[in-house]
Amino acid sequence: MALKVTDFSYTLKKQHKKTVTKVIFFILLYFFIINFILTFLIFPVRQLSSSMQPNIMESSCLMVTPLLKTPDRGDIVLLKARSQTKEGFFKKILNKTIAFFTAQQIFLNEMQDSPCVKNELRRVVGLPGDTIYMRDYILYICPENEKYFLTEFEVSPKKYSVAFFTPPSNWDTSIGVSGSFEKFTLKDDEYFLLGDNRKSCDDSRLWGPVKLSSIKAKALFTYFPFTNLKLY
Repeated sequence: MALKVTDFSYTLKKQHKKTVTKVIFFILLYFFIINFILTFLIFPVRQLSSSMQPNIMESSCLMVTPLLKTPDRGDIVLLKARSQTKEGFFKKILNKTIAFFTAQQIFLNEMQDSPCVKNELRRVVGLPGDTIYMRDYILYICPENEKYFLTEFEVSPKKYSVAFFTPPSNWDTSIGVSGSFEKFTLKDDEYFLLGDNRKSCDDSRLWGPVKLSSIKAKALFTYFPFTNLKLY
C-alpha cells in the first residue's frame, strides 16, 4: 500500500486540510454571492407563453430586476402570482430556500397547473389618473390633467407592436378576451396591464387594474435567443 508524505508530516497534513477548507469556503462564498445577486438584484425569467408576442417570443429568456419596481408607461413588468395560497412557517421557509437556490426560477406555488399561480410578464399601458377605453384591441388614453385621448402608441415613449385580429360581423363577442370596453379612470396606485398578444392573453381586461404591490420586477432586456437581443 503506497503511503503519502502527508501521512507522516503533521505540518503538511495541517496545510493540506487548511487548503481544502479554503477552497470549499471560496466555492460556497462564490455560490452565495452569485445567488444573492440573482435573487435580490437581477434574475432571469423565461417567457413560457405567447402572451407577449410579437415583441417577446415564446421560450425567450429575459433579465428582470426587483430594484426598479415603479413602472413607467410602456414598461414590461413581472407580476406576482395572482393566486396566493396561505403557507405555514416551514413551507414558507422551504419555498424561499428553493427560490433562492434556483435563482427565483422555481416556487412551490408555481408547481401547480393554474395560470394564476405563476408569475406573468405584462406591459404597463395605463398609469394612475389615466382615463382609458379600448376599441378593436387598441387602447386610447387621456392622461391625468390632459384634454384629449390618444392611442397607446402615441402616449408611450417606448415602441412596441401588438397582435390582434378583426372579427367577422357575426362574431360572438362573449367568446375570448374582449377587444373593446367603455372608458373609466384609474385610481391612485392602479396600473392597467395588457399582453402584447391582444387576441390571446389574460390581462387587466379580465382581472382589472393592479396595484404597485403586485408588481414583482421590471424587465431589463432579452438575452435569449441571441438573434432577438433587446433592451426595454
